[in-house]
Amino acid sequence: MSVAVAGCRMQKEGDAMAECADAWYHLVQGGGTVQGLRATRATDNSTVRCAVADGASLSALPEPWARTLARELCAVPVRALSDADTLHAALRTLSDGWPAALRSYVTGLGRPLDWLEPHALQHGPAATFVAAGVLPVPGGWRWSAAAVGDCCLFQTRGDTLVTAFPLSLPESFGHHPDLVRGLDCLGAAGPSAIRTASGTAAPGDVLLLASDALAKWALAQETGRRPAWRQLTAVAVAAGAQARGSAAGGEPGPGAGTCSGSCSGSDSGSGSGSGTGPRSEPSTGDGGTGAAPRAEAGGDALRAFIGPLRDTGAIEDDDVTLVAVRFLDDGRTGTRAGGGADLRDGR
Repeated sequence: MSVAVAGCRMQKEGDAMAECADAWYHLVQGGGTVQGLRATRATDNSTVRCAVADGASLSALPEPWARTLARELCAVPVRALSDADTLHAALRTLSDGWPAALRSYVTGLGRPLDWLEPHALQHGPAATFVAAGVLPVPGGWRWSAAAVGDCCLFQTRGDTLVTAFPLSLPESFGHHPDLVRGLDCLGAAGPSAIRTASGTAAPGDVLLLASDALAKWALAQETGRRPAWRQLTAVAVAAGAQARGSAAGGEPGPGAGTCSGSCSGSDSGSGSGSGTGPRSEPSTGDGGTGAAPRAEAGGDALRAFIGPLRDTGAIEDDDVTLVAVRFLDDGRTGTRAGGGADLRDGR
């Protein structure tokens, strides 16, 4: 058995990719070295974590904040995703470096602030997120998830929706979701703003993580008895295949995107150097790669899917991110690696 992760994102109509305030990241530990840049397969001995963050467009520096948040959510132990107090402490640590980072940003601008920027800088960057961690258990996997705001996780089984988290109805989406901020973290709400969930998955199940516009559309399809879960999974898988082909300079070959050995380093999403504010290195925030391509590799599949929905007004014109975590019964096996500290201590 193995777990396959693939994802993609796209910007608002008319924006450049660099303006996309959505980010996603994933980490595999204890059983694999990432070979595919935006699509990864892990053995049944691996711990898998992934996160989607949606930067609030009117906040200060939403793009680097979303990237940092997604990356660092993949660095916390899986058990932290089931404990709001522990996760809140990690988020507070992450935000500690941002006041100084914002001051540095203003100093380095070399121009006066425009009329909107003082208000945004006063409140700092903000984002919603959903993060999930997967651990192997006998006969399948156990997943844990945490969320702040309206990014969503869906556990699906074919056309059946097993779990919707943290929102389950399209009318539940509003204009003022809870946010995690770079200055006051979760504010007075504290850990109560963090929602948690858990469940078990069997071969054939899929976890879909999506930012708000796509999540709302998917739930509208579900309530209208037009489930689109297979379709969304196919889009993510196609995007992963495109990304692997792009990374290899051609079509993906057998075994592309598989994991074996041990994960380490920035390309595996190690989450090192956490929480000191905006990072200067180019980063797409989309699955662990530090490259900044001219266009998002693998994004063609998502654009082909989202474009017609935008044209008809079926989906809001917003940044969109989709990640699929597929649980496969493909005959892959492995031995539990001693280097996977998260398997020993992160449950």
